[in-house]
Amino acid sequence: MSYFSIEFGLCFIVFFLLYWCLSFSLRAQNLLLLGASYAILDSFNLNFLNILLVYTVAVFGLGQLSARYPGRWFTHAAIMVLVLGCFYFFKYQDFFVGYAQQGFQAMGVDVALPLIEVLLPVGMSFYIFHSVSYLMGINRGTLKPAAPLDLALYLAFFPSLIAGPVNRAEHLLPQILPAAPRQILEPQRALGLVALAVVKLFLFSTWLANHWVDPVFDTPSGFSPEQILLSIYGYSLQIYFNFSGYTNLVTGIALLLGFSLPRNFDYPYLARNLKEFWDRWHISLSKFIRDYVYIPLGGNRKGFWRSNLNLFAAMVISGLWHGASLNFLIWGALHGLGLIVYKLYGRAFPGERTWPGADLLARLLTFHYVAFAWIFFRSATLEDTQDMLVGLTHLSFDGLSQGPWAGILACLALVACYPWLVASLRKGFAASQRIPWLVYPVPLGLFISVVIFASPSGVPGFIYASF
Repeated sequence: MSYFSIEFGLCFIVFFLLYWCLSFSLRAQNLLLLGASYAILDSFNLNFLNILLVYTVAVFGLGQLSARYPGRWFTHAAIMVLVLGCFYFFKYQDFFVGYAQQGFQAMGVDVALPLIEVLLPVGMSFYIFHSVSYLMGINRGTLKPAAPLDLALYLAFFPSLIAGPVNRAEHLLPQILPAAPRQILEPQRALGLVALAVVKLFLFSTWLANHWVDPVFDTPSGFSPEQILLSIYGYSLQIYFNFSGYTNLVTGIALLLGFSLPRNFDYPYLARNLKEFWDRWHISLSKFIRDYVYIPLGGNRKGFWRSNLNLFAAMVISGLWHGASLNFLIWGALHGLGLIVYKLYGRAFPGERTWPGADLLARLLTFHYVAFAWIFFRSATLEDTQDMLVGLTHLSFDGLSQGPWAGILACLALVACYPWLVASLRKGFAASQRIPWLVYPVPLGLFISVVIFASPSGVPGFIYASF
């Protein structure tokens, strides 16, 4: 069930009214919230719900084991087996079995490795990450085991179930059983975030996908080099509008239910280098990879070159998490190499660059490197990626002057003027929050209606729901 479908909207209104009618009882609200979360997952596939139920029981058992034997090697091993086993079984079987069989065939060995066909459950990556935070917190002695229903709600919490952000147990579990009755948090900001999501997803993301991105990436060999360049710029904007728009939506929904979710985006195309980009893009995942992959590998505790190796490994793992293909591995490796080069540059030339235009040049270089890596992320196959890259080698000034130059210049101008646009958006959003509460829904409803009317038809999908 899409969160922008009419069915979800009608169900949410009924759920919202009933939820706050039960405000006298946190337990009743939690049971209703858990039931709604399970119902949404069941709307995709009943098996997805069954898998989450079994996984919740396993996590509860491991939590009890970790509390009894904190820090022991076998509790760490059990957590690794559960997490890696689920990822392999549901997400990476085809990838590893396929390449293993190719390796055996190259050695002249004819073998048929076992492969079980299963669907990737919706939201699995995110509730697995949530469980890692929970189990490692218990194992480290910083968290106590949760009651079964509280744990179930933590793993299934529907605003962040489909595509994040990645929650931490120490942040969300206290909100499941707060010390005082829940209240709607920042209602005007919550509705404003929902309206912003409508603009990003219905208007910008969908328009870019329909006109600039999908046709070219689907058949790159049929388009000119200039159209390929425009599609790369377009996808760089589309994935930001799509994912940050979804984050705005679920953050707004969570606030209306009395919950606060972690910030997931901080205007990433303001970044002047790759490190800053990852401090601003999918922040909850970046911090998760840092805390549960990079630091356990050794972080920066074992010297400069070992820290670079750990950084590269963490980014490759991040790429593999996004999808089981060489394209995602290359995407992660490109970001890993880029971060290492930035660290080497900072070591060789310490200090801030303050000459005129340095900030703009740094942002343009960072944007283009990120956009280049998005080619591997978006392309369906490695062959399509090669077609995109070959097409780019034929770029020319004549082609740019005769091709979609206006769209290309608009994208570059957007990146160049982005700091000014961000400042203006922040002022506009802050001003909208000063409108009296009784009047606020009227202009907001008119605004959303105009945006939907001007947008392409159809319900926008969420790019990250497939990860």
